[in-house]
Amino acid sequence: MLSAHVILDDLLTRLLMPVARLAIGRGLGVRDLSDPLKRAFLAVAEQQEGARQTDSRLALVTGLQRRDVVRLRDARPAERLPSAPARLLTDWPEGAATLPRIGPAPSFEALARATSQDIHPRTLLDLLVAAGSVAAEGDDVRLVRRAYVPGGGSPEQLEYLAANLHDHGTAAVSNVLSGAEFFDRAAHYTGFHADQVEDLRALFERRQMEVLREIAQAASAMEGGGPLRARFGGYAYWEDTE
Repeated sequence: MLSAHVILDDLLTRLLMPVARLAIGRGLGVRDLSDPLKRAFLAVAEQQEGARQTDSRLALVTGLQRRDVVRLRDARPAERLPSAPARLLTDWPEGAATLPRIGPAPSFEALARATSQDIHPRTLLDLLVAAGSVAAEGDDVRLVRRAYVPGGGSPEQLEYLAANLHDHGTAAVSNVLSGAEFFDRAAHYTGFHADQVEDLRALFERRQMEVLREIAQAASAMEGGGPLRARFGGYAYWEDTE
């Protein structure tokens, strides 16, 4: 029977494998992950122990050296806000499949200027077209999907990755450690052929997008101002087991 230490070691190894894959893919090595790992330990300790705890107490809880605690507490990252393209899609008028490209509201130009004063409407349009979120059709802009998922390892895509994995991982860990009841379910099978997986992928994506659109419509109809934030998502993954 495996010891608890061996089981936890294997668990952490598997949890960190996607992080290692991302790091290697971006040309980073183990030493480059030292500070991010330390910051993660410090952030969790501050959440659990309280941000007003002394440096010595946080060093004791995390196993960090006190000088690292002092250094990292003095170097806080800037607050992250949704990107301008993502905000524009969130504010896209409900029920409007297309918008005039230029002109007064409702138009894409007016929506873009209301979203950001720092980014030209043409630049926002190019970003959204490249991401497959909208299509430029003559004098109109057509909404393709109400999601901004840029590719190519762009900063926006990496931020999207970090936000999704953080919240999914936090929900799953909270379920294990504190008996929370965050929804975390998956259907998993083996023995498929490529065309079968494609059929299941198409079904899942279609139904998942229906649910996310329904959530978005319900959320946009609610009054804001509360202290809570929420993220509802889904994922699909497959690989060759051979």
